[in-house]
Amino acid sequence: MPEAFSGSFQEFLTTTPDARFTDWLTARAEPHWSAATGHAFTKAIGDGTTPDDAYARYLIEDYTFITDLASTLGYLVAKAPSMRSKARLSGFLALLTSEENNYFLRSFDALGVPAATYETAAQGPVTRAFADLLLTSSGKGTYAEGLACLLCAEWCYLTWGLREAQKPRPQHFYLAEWIDLHAVEGFESFVNWIREEMDAVGSALGAAEQERLAVIFTRMSMLETAFFDAAWTGEAALPADLAARS
Repeated sequence: MPEAFSGSFQEFLTTTPDARFTDWLTARAEPHWSAATGHAFTKAIGDGTTPDDAYARYLIEDYTFITDLASTLGYLVAKAPSMRSKARLSGFLALLTSEENNYFLRSFDALGVPAATYETAAQGPVTRAFADLLLTSSGKGTYAEGLACLLCAEWCYLTWGLREAQKPRPQHFYLAEWIDLHAVEGFESFVNWIREEMDAVGSALGAAEQERLAVIFTRMSMLETAFFDAAWTGEAALPADLAARS
């Protein structure tokens, strides 16, 4: 996997003059960014080889997370510096609470997961840490800090979604639709907008705040990897390296 770039954004530009601020964030987050976007669990979704129990674990955890993601978007809508930015974020929030929620309900039914299970499920330690970073960064932190979290979460899914969309769709609708949700043009456009927003906001910040964003993006990448690990292996504990950073 690629090694991390350890320097500042300005130092990154001396080696890659045409680089975007978001390119620097992913370079700083290696090897965790590549581990998340190239995780075996995501590849198994595209191959149709994900065991039902692993995918059910994954969906239950993700379902418990949706409310926190919606809250994150709400914080960012409030803090966004322009009406255009507020409109893009609120549009995604509307999609998240309608079409994607419907997907979860149909998928749980197909996988035989009772409503009582997913409606009362408590977040596992990885999901709690993931949600806490999002909510803290977007609620108590700056617009840029919350945006860095959202960028990592959504860009990761777009990256593997576009890759897996190049394969024939798996037979089970809940795998095929999950790929399509994260490879569709509307989602790609939204993630590209987050990148543009982060490029504009992040490149204008001072070095200390840029460093803060790099740390947040890297931790988000680590948590994305741990989230997939937990679903894939069934090991619910927060990995030691992440627990030590909490």
